[in-house]
Amino acid sequence: MSGRSALAGLCVLGLMLAGCPKSEDVIVHTGQGKEKTAPQIDADPLALLPSGAITVGVLDAQALFASQFGDKLLEVAKRRAPVPDAAGFEPKRDITKLYFGVYSMQGADVAGVAVGAFDVQKIEAAADGVQKTPLGVPVTKTTYAGRALYTADSIGFTILTGRTALFGNQTGIRRALDRIKEGSAKRELPAWATKVLTPSGAPFAFGSNLKENPVPNALRSKLPFLDGVETVAVVGNFAAPGVNLAGTLVYPDEDSAKTGASKVAETRAMLDTYTPFLAILGIPQPVRKLEADAVGKEGHFVAGIDAVAFSALLSRLDDLLGALPRATPAVSQ
Repeated sequence: MSGRSALAGLCVLGLMLAGCPKSEDVIVHTGQGKEKTAPQIDADPLALLPSGAITVGVLDAQALFASQFGDKLLEVAKRRAPVPDAAGFEPKRDITKLYFGVYSMQGADVAGVAVGAFDVQKIEAAADGVQKTPLGVPVTKTTYAGRALYTADSIGFTILTGRTALFGNQTGIRRALDRIKEGSAKRELPAWATKVLTPSGAPFAFGSNLKENPVPNALRSKLPFLDGVETVAVVGNFAAPGVNLAGTLVYPDEDSAKTGASKVAETRAMLDTYTPFLAILGIPQPVRKLEADAVGKEGHFVAGIDAVAFSALLSRLDDLLGALPRATPAVSQ
């Protein structure tokens, strides 16, 4: 695998979660206090995530890369990752776990922590700030909070230690670097996020607080079971047929939970209506299974997603992202 795929699994998560690149806000670093040391940084990756996340997640990178679509995911990402061949980084070998948070600082921002094995000197020497991605996007090297930050179309990374790296978009990464520089990085996760990120044995988990950050009306019209949902938590694995999900939707009352569960079944029927259109694009119907029931204020659902269809969707995502306008570079501080 090409070294250019070096943080490929990281950056693609940022791309998919953050949506299209956007103009970054300028963060003025005010660094006061004692900077976190390398042992302190490595000791608790979750402490590096800024507070106020609206979505959080954790991913077993080894399980992802070993999945039926892991290679396709890396193939999509490596075309955009701001890491040159000389970095010699092999994500299948060197990345073990990913944590991320999605924020609403100015648009959608992503801050993530990668845990693994990083050759700091080799990666930073290779990412010299004059490279381009395979799509021809310039890789920008800036310095922020005393650390080298490498970005392409606002998605980037910075190596913190031999075990820990930050990834995401510029705003998300800089917020995390501020906390490290000021020595203020500590776990500030609300109860719902802590529950999502508590080890469960599942290869991945994610969740969102939709009570304080309700989904847009347009999305609720497409996914009506989200109407009234306060929090959502999902765990999953990469067994056949490709991705298996088990989720919990928390509603304000039992009646809302029953209505929500019934709307999940309606959503399954709605998805079937897209099958002919997907077939024209050469994409099989991705949802193999979608069932739900209600228990008290909670709606529980299970879903199965086809690996072949998911790979095809990743290819279409790659085409879409390639057509998106590029972001205006942020001003370095």
